[in-house]
Amino acid sequence: MSNILMNRTRSQIVRFLLKNGPSTCGEIGAELQASTSTIRRQLNFLGNAGLVQRASNQFTASPENVQRQTDDFAATFHCPVMQQDGLAPMN
Repeated sequence: MSNILMNRTRSQIVRFLLKNGPSTCGEIGAELQASTSTIRRQLNFLGNAGLVQRASNQFTASPENVQRQTDDFAATFHCPVMQQDGLAPMN
């Protein structure tokens, strides 16, 4: 997840899949009142980030994958940004 930012639509898609299980692009779009092309584009982003999996024409999200990706993303905020003396940023 560190390579994408979650926007509202992506977040809604992940929550929908976690709640409803395997769903088609059309089913997701109908529920979220979004076009199929918008949903498909967001599903591609989510798939590349490892948050959504595709099997045939259905998409799924597992709580374990979402949690792992969320934890990995959160861990990026635990590294020091400044040196201890506070004079220069670390690269």
